[in-house]
Amino acid sequence: MTMISMIPEFSARIMRKVFEKSRYSFSRVPELRFSSNFGIYVHVPFCHSKCAFCPFYKEIYSAEEKQKYIHAMLDEIKNTKLEGTAQWMYFGGGTPNTLAIDDLRQILAAFREKVRLTSIGIELLPSILHDDYLAGLQELGFTKVSIGVESLSSMVLKDANRPVIPPERVQGIIEKAREHHLRSNVDMMVGMSGQNERGFARDVDQLASMNPDQVTIYPYMAIRGVPRPEVENDEQFEWIENAAVQLKERGFERHTAWVFSRDSDLYDSSRDELVQDYAGFGPAAFSTFGDWKVVNPDLGRYLFMHAAGERLGFVGKKSVATEDWRVFARILYDLRADFPRSMPGYIKSYIATLKLAGYINKEGLTQKGVRLASYLTKAVVEALPYPLQTRASVDNYDAYLAYPTSFIGARLQDSCEPATNEHSIHTST
Repeated sequence: MTMISMIPEFSARIMRKVFEKSRYSFSRVPELRFSSNFGIYVHVPFCHSKCAFCPFYKEIYSAEEKQKYIHAMLDEIKNTKLEGTAQWMYFGGGTPNTLAIDDLRQILAAFREKVRLTSIGIELLPSILHDDYLAGLQELGFTKVSIGVESLSSMVLKDANRPVIPPERVQGIIEKAREHHLRSNVDMMVGMSGQNERGFARDVDQLASMNPDQVTIYPYMAIRGVPRPEVENDEQFEWIENAAVQLKERGFERHTAWVFSRDSDLYDSSRDELVQDYAGFGPAAFSTFGDWKVVNPDLGRYLFMHAAGERLGFVGKKSVATEDWRVFARILYDLRADFPRSMPGYIKSYIATLKLAGYINKEGLTQKGVRLASYLTKAVVEALPYPLQTRASVDNYDAYLAYPTSFIGARLQDSCEPATNEHSIHTST
């Protein structure tokens, strides 16, 4: 194996080492004040079933627990320092459309008492989505929806323990969203059990013919607790590149490693979270502000915490190296090579190596460079330490376990389910 052929794995190893060093302490949350150039993420943890491929934090839906969650959410909003205009807002999960329109109305009203909302997106599970729900989203001021299709193959969906939805229903949702002036993104996953190259290409072609505003194609994430994919990384990236050709022929422009759109108004929460600070709400939600990063506790402790009038979470300080590589990863994810001159010397040396090896040229990323962007983005997502799951990243995890919890929280601790939510690529619905 030549040095050039080793660059992707060597690069991924660098990224993993940097991000795996993140440390947290379960403690009181420092005051986070958001007033300019920030986003808002709301995590809805409820699902009716648990998909085999999903690494994100979720709990089986309960009407009673949902009401408690909304009450705690309103308290969290009230006690968070927010003002000005939010650049973006996303509802992720879990399955956000387990919340009724009236539930969303309460939550948005609480935010609007503090901030101006402009771009509002929500992830939707198509199997439980009704046309009147889309009408309700328009009424509430939502602008974008992301439809978690993942595959158009009934066999692949059944293997993933995911509800099967007919392709014609997917097309109907896209058309109905457009009627309600909602931009539609459709998520597709590469590397699911039972997938093959020909079947995936057929899915992409069929989806493109449905004319959504955007398509996101992302690889299977082999995060701790999720079974390893049957399709190897190199093959996954090959399928993505073939899909890029198919989508270009249908009028889609490639904007990032995994996002293809008909215009520049993207639904891309993973990129937005790399670009700027954001306030996270709900159990397991992340926030970043200044020198701090904070992760909320699981649902049981989240509910108890707000009932007790406390604000605790996994708290960590950002490191200079992590932030430098975060900037680098974001530029590469955007398929750009205009790295700022302020980058530290060791990253500049690495960039010079990529140029010599043919991953970057005067125009930007080469075809090899585009594949490297996919490789490194996937590596970063898989390497990020999730405090709820990665106990070694928390200096005082015993204090977290000792904190009071409702029954649902205790059940989570006794299970083998992955309990994560770093919502870079929070496409679980």
